[in-house]
Amino acid sequence: MRQTALLAVLILAVTASVGAQAQRGQRRATTGPVTLAIVVSDPAGAPVGDVKVTLDGPAQRTATTEAGRIAFENLPSGTYHLRFEREGFETLARDVTARGAKPIDVKVTLVPAPKPVALPPPPAPEPAPVAPKPVVLDMPALIEKNYVGRAGSKTSPLACAAGGTATLIQINQPLADQAHADADEFVYVIAGQGSARLAGREEPLRAGVFMLIPRGVVHTIAPSGRSPLVMLSTRAGEKCTP
Repeated sequence: MRQTALLAVLILAVTASVGAQAQRGQRRATTGPVTLAIVVSDPAGAPVGDVKVTLDGPAQRTATTEAGRIAFENLPSGTYHLRFEREGFETLARDVTARGAKPIDVKVTLVPAPKPVALPPPPAPEPAPVAPKPVVLDMPALIEKNYVGRAGSKTSPLACAAGGTATLIQINQPLADQAHADADEFVYVIAGQGSARLAGREEPLRAGVFMLIPRGVVHTIAPSGRSPLVMLSTRAGEKCTP
């Protein structure tokens, strides 16, 4: 009986020792060095190289992928924060809990960053307004110097300011139908005879006649007789172009 009891005690002791060793081995297997096997690809599944991978947690590492792969070895167990950065892609962050002896696969997909929208070029700056200068003209002398002669027509700029322009017009032939979208035209007949057709009616023209043509009204002016029709035209609202 004593031998039997002693044998039983020995068996229990051996069993307890083997169990303790197995538990220690399991603990080493679950708490030993950890390996993170990282694969980085794009949405089409192609590997993405040159990705900067930053690991932060119980250990800190920084490395760059080659052909989309990288491995961090001999890491303590724990939770790690991974950050993936590459020019042309959106930055990605991932948290991984690392335990066990087997390598842990970490597969991430980097999404291409949206391309910047090309902005239209800024509008060209408005030209600086022309400072008006006083203008005094001897009209008979000006007409004589710039006489139209036998030409069909001749236009001579006289002056301009922020409010409009003044022009000397001499015609031997009818003007084509026209309309001024941004200016009201004031016409004063200096010499000659003719007619103006506007707003559905025809008006006779001769020296001393004044006429207002509102903006947008289609009109034409024609001379009559042997002498040219000479007029002073002022367009209110037209930009000043020296």
